[in-house]
Amino acid sequence: MIIRECRQIADKADKIGDHGTNDMVVSDVLRANELQAWFVSEHLVETPLVHASAEPTMNAAD
Repeated sequence: MIIRECRQIADKADKIGDHGTNDMVVSDVLRANELQAWFVSEHLVETPLVHASAEPTMNAAD
């Protein structure tokens, strides 16, 4: 919701030539929230569980 609103505000500010508002919204608000959304989504991705075996693994030198 914040990201969508920021994009609309930035677009409107760009259309009316308010470059200061556009820069502030994009740089300070939008980028930070997009980074947080990306960070959370990366941690919510389902990953397969790793099962360790009791057998030793072979080294590259073997």
